Amino acid sequence: MDHSYKNFEAELERRVEARTVALQSQIAEQSAVEVVLRKANETLEIQHQEQLEENKQTQLLEQEQRALTEALRDTIATMSSTLDLNKVLDQILETVGRVTPYDGANVLFVESDLVHVVRQRGYVEKAQEKEWLSQRIPITKLAALQQLMDIGKPLAIPDTSVSPLWIGFPGLDWIHSNIIVPIRLKDKVLGFLSLDSATPGFFTQVHAERLQTFADQAAIAIHNARLYDRAKRAAILAERNRLASELHDTISQTLWSISLITERLPSIWQMNRDEGQRSLITLNQLAQSALTEMRSLLLELRPSELTDAKLGDLIHQLAAIIASRTGLKFSITVESQDTLSPDVQIVLYRVTQEALNNIVRHASATQVDIYFASRAGHVDLTIQDNGRGFDPDHIALGHLGLSIMNDRIQGIGGSIKTTSQKKQGTLIKVSWTAHPDESAK
Repeated sequence: MDHSYKNFEAELERRVEARTVALQSQIAEQSAVEVVLRKANETLEIQHQEQLEENKQTQLLEQEQRALTEALRDTIATMSSTLDLNKVLDQILETVGRVTPYDGANVLFVESDLVHVVRQRGYVEKAQEKEWLSQRIPITKLAALQQLMDIGKPLAIPDTSVSPLWIGFPGLDWIHSNIIVPIRLKDKVLGFLSLDSATPGFFTQVHAERLQTFADQAAIAIHNARLYDRAKRAAILAERNRLASELHDTISQTLWSISLITERLPSIWQMNRDEGQRSLITLNQLAQSALTEMRSLLLELRPSELTDAKLGDLIHQLAAIIASRTGLKFSITVESQDTLSPDVQIVLYRVTQEALNNIVRHASATQVDIYFASRAGHVDLTIQDNGRGFDPDHIALGHLGLSIMNDRIQGIGGSIKTTSQKKQGTLIKVSWTAHPDESAK
C-alpha cells in the first residue's frame, strides 16, 4: 500500500509539474502576443498621427492653393475693372498677402539700369517710406535683383543673416527672411515684387514659385495701366499743344490785326472818315472774334464750364467759333436738352469737338448738319458733312480721331457708328442710354 501511495504521489507531482510547465508556456505565449499587440498598436498610432499630419498638410496646401486661385481671380478682375496704375498697385499689395503673408512688401519698377520703389506696405515709419519712394538705385548694386534680371526666376532668402545675396539697409535690421520675384511680361522684366518677414526661415522656394504665378498675372495689369497712363499723358500734352497752336493761329493773329489797325486808325480817320468808320467796324468784328475764341479756350481750360451749361448750347457755341474761323456753314437742330451727368456731357462735347475738327482738317466740306436730343435718359447725336468722305476700312496712319471718339463713347457705355463713302460725305451717329439706376436718379 505504501508503494501504491508513493506511486500516486509521484504521478500527482508529475501531473502538477506538467500543468505548471503548460501554464508557464501559456503565460509566455500570452506575454509575447501582448508585446506584438502593443507594438502593433504603437505602429498604428504612429501611422494614425502621420495620416493626421498628412491630412493637415493636404488641407494647408488646399487652403494655400485656394488663396492663390482667389488672388489670381481678383487680380484678373482688377485688370478688367481699372486702368489706374495707383489702384492696380494698391490692389496687388492688398491681394498678395492672401497668397503669401508678409510683414513688409514692395513693388519696384525697372527703368533703364535703375530700380525704384513705387509702392510699399507694412512699414510703419512713414518718413522712411517716403524716403525710399524717392530713391533711384543702380541695379548693379543689388546682387539679388541683378541675378533675377539675368535668370528671370524667383528667389527666396530664408535667412538674411547667412545669405551672400542679401544687402541690408539702414533701419531694416528687423528683416530676417526675404522673397523676391520678377514682374515679367514675356521676356521683359518690368520690375520686382519683394516681401519681407521678421521671422528667420519664414520664406521658402515654394513660396517663391507660388508668388511667381501671381506676379505673372500682376504684370499684365501693370503693363496695361502703364500704357494707359502714357497714353493719357500724351493726350494731355497733345491737348496743350493744340491749345497753344490755336492761341497762335487765332487769338494771337487777331490781336496782331487789331494792334495794326488801331496803330493806323488815327491817320486813316484824319484822311478819310468813311474809311475810319469801316476800320472801326473791322476792329469790332475782330474783337468779337477774339472774345469768342477766348471763350472757347476757357471751356478747354475750365471743365466746369462744360458741365454748367446745356450741351445743345455748347454745340451752338462750338459751331459758331468754327464758322467764324473757317466760313463753314452749320445747320443745328436741338430738340430737347435734359440734364446729363458731368462725365457724359464732357465726353459728348469732346466727341462733337473732335468730329468737327476732323471735318475742318480733312473733309473739305462746306456744310455740316448737327442733330442733338437728350430726353428721358437717352441721347441721340448725329453729325453729317458734305465733304469728300473716306473709306472707313482704309484710314491713313496718324488719323486717330475716329479711334479716340470710339474709345470715349464706349467708356460711358454708348455706341457710335461712322458711315462714309468717297465724295459723299460722312455721317456720325452717337447713341447713349443711361443705366436704369441713373435714370431713376
